[in-house]
Order: sequence, then C-alpha cells, then structure tokens
Amino acid sequence: MLFTLGIDSQFGTLEGAVTSIVDMKLFPNLRKEILTGSICLVSFLLSLIFAHGAGNYIFTLFDNFAGNFPLLIVAFFECIAIAFVYGLKRFSDDLELMTGKRPSNYMLFCWRYAAPFTMSVILVSSLIRLSHESGYDAWDSKLATVFVKEWPSWAKFFAVFLVLISVIWIPLIAFLKTIGRPLLPEEDASWFPAEELRVYHGITPHRPTRWERFFFDMNDDFDPTLNTDDI
Repeated sequence: MLFTLGIDSQFGTLEGAVTSIVDMKLFPNLRKEILTGSICLVSFLLSLIFAHGAGNYIFTLFDNFAGNFPLLIVAFFECIAIAFVYGLKRFSDDLELMTGKRPSNYMLFCWRYAAPFTMSVILVSSLIRLSHESGYDAWDSKLATVFVKEWPSWAKFFAVFLVLISVIWIPLIAFLKTIGRPLLPEEDASWFPAEELRVYHGITPHRPTRWERFFFDMNDDFDPTLNTDDI
C-alpha cells in the first residue's frame, strides 16, 4: 500500500514537470515518452544521495530549505501578482467565466490582505529563527544521544542555492520582460470560447460595488474580452 501511495503522489509532480518542458518546447524533437523516462532516470540517480549513511542529514538540508522558503516566497508573489498586478476584478471575471460564479468577498479579502500578510509574517519569523538556530540534529554514537550541530559552510551556501534556484526566476523573468528580452519567444494567444461560456453561464458585465471599489481597488475599466454589444 505504501509503495502504491508513493507512486501515486509522484504522478502529479512528474506530469507537471513534463508538461512544462513540453509546452516550452525545450526539446521539440524528443518524444514525450523518452523525455518522461529520462526525467525519471535522472531523478532516480539524484535520489541516491539520500540513500547512503549520511543521507538523513542531506535529506534534512533539502527538507529545511528546498521545501519551506521557496513555497512561501512563490505563494506570496502569486498573491501579489493576482491582487495588485493582474487585478482582482479581472481575476474574478475569469473565474466567473470558467465556473459561472464570482468569488465571495471573503476570498477576495484573503487574496488581497490575509494571505500576503500571513505568509510575510511566517517568512520573516522563519528567517529570524533560522539566523539564531541554524543547525541540524546529529547522532553521537559514543554518548548514544542526539545533539544540535551547526551546518558547515558548504551546507549554508548550498542551502542558499536551494532557495534561489526556485525563486530567482520571479525577478529574472520580470527583468527580462521589462527590457524586452524574454527568455522564451512569445506565442500568440490561443482561441478560448469566451462568448460561448458567457452565453452558457448567462454572464452579464459586473459593475464593482462601493465595497469592492474601496477595499479591493476594483475599477470599472473596460474589459477587452467583453463584446461591446453586451455592455
């Protein structure tokens, strides 16, 4: 059962990585089956570093730095991008177009205020705790006990690398797009059945309420995806 659960948990992660590589056309002449097998093989070889005698310490290094800080930073900037860059009105219109329902004021409040504030507090507190308690549990075979040992210098540099390898793309892509040098070539937007979905869900143009204007900075701007005959 544990074996099948472990395999099942990898399907979504692996498919997400493979689909991203295929969509970016990094290896356009490589079949998807070969690409998937190659990723599995490379991942298997990399996982061997956790299987030797000191593998538990390396796993702790990855667990402390590769899974916590990058997720908080990425999720924080996702909320910032949705609430302050893309705009809650446009995002709400997109959700209504796809699902037929607009998000509640509670969800809007969480996206704009609660989630960014909570994640920033957790991130800052984690950084403060890390600066004072940067170490790992080591086993003393002579005393048969566990004690806290400070990470060596190479491990600290590697920890910084683990964090940056995931989050450096946020400012890097923004900078490259600002100077007009995107990392990958831009593609034309694909067709989307916007008008058919509006008719199917019976959607009419939404006018922001006073509450939405004041708390969520929703402006009654022209939406280019709307048909001017419907306004």
